[in-house]
Amino acid sequence: MDNTRDPYVAGAFYPDDYKQLKNDITSYMDIEPPVINYKRLIGAIVPHAGYIYSGRTAAYAYNIIKNCKKRDFLIIGPNHSGYPSYPAIYPDGYWNTPMGYARVNSALSGKILLKSNIIRDDKEAHMIEHSIEVQIPFLQYIFNSNFSFSPIILGNQGQPVARNIAETIETLEEKPFLLISSDLNHYNQYDKNNELDSIIIKDIEELNVRKYYEDLKKYGISACGYGAIAILMMVTRQMKGKIALLNHSNSGDYGSGHSRVVGYASMIAYK
Repeated sequence: MDNTRDPYVAGAFYPDDYKQLKNDITSYMDIEPPVINYKRLIGAIVPHAGYIYSGRTAAYAYNIIKNCKKRDFLIIGPNHSGYPSYPAIYPDGYWNTPMGYARVNSALSGKILLKSNIIRDDKEAHMIEHSIEVQIPFLQYIFNSNFSFSPIILGNQGQPVARNIAETIETLEEKPFLLISSDLNHYNQYDKNNELDSIIIKDIEELNVRKYYEDLKKYGISACGYGAIAILMMVTRQMKGKIALLNHSNSGDYGSGHSRVVGYASMIAYK
C-alpha cells in the first residue's frame, strides 16, 4: 500500500514470519490475568523488548484489552534516540507487519494535532523506533484489521510535556484507549532491578505523579517511557480511575542472566 511504514525490527524483536509470529503470540496469550472488576477501560502499560523477554508479560494486559469494546488506540512510547525532542505523531497511512496492515487513525491524529501546541506531524521520526511497532502485532492478533491507532513518540519526557499531552487527551470528546509502551529499570542486578521497579510501580498505582518523577531522579530509575507512563497516570487520575499491576518480570526470568537485567510490567488503567 501507498503511505505505509514498513517494519524495522521484524526478525529481531519478533519473528518476521507470519506463522511463527502468530504461534509465538498464541503461546504468550495462554495465561490467566488477575481478575479486574471494571466498568470502563482507560488504558494499559506494556513493555516493548524482544518478545522472548517481554512478550508473556505484555500478554497479561492484552488478555484484558481483547475484551475492550473501544477499537481506537492512542499508542505512546519513547523515542529511544532522543531526537527529535518534540512529541512526534505519525498522522495517517498504514503500518505493515508480518501479520498485515494496520490503519493509522487519521481523524484522531488530526484532532490531536489541532488541539496540541507541542505535538508535531513527523513520520520520519518513527521509521527506526521500535517502542510502538512491537505493539502492533499483538493488536492485529486480537482484532485482525478491526482497529485503528495513532502513534506518538516522545523525545523530551519531562513533566510539563506529559501534562500538556494529558490535557490534550482530556479535551477529546471520544477518548481512545491509551496504550503506553515502556520498559522499566535497565541494567541492574536482578534483585536490585526488581527493588527499583517496585518503587515506581507503587507510585504508578497511587497515581502520584510528583513522587513518581522525584523517585525517578532520586534513585536513578531508567524506565525508558517514563513520560508516557506519566501521561496515563494524569489522565487516569483526572477520570477518577485506578491503575493496577497485572504482572511484573525482568529479562533474567527468561534466560538473559541476572547481572544486568531489564524490568517489565503489565498494568491496566480502569474505572
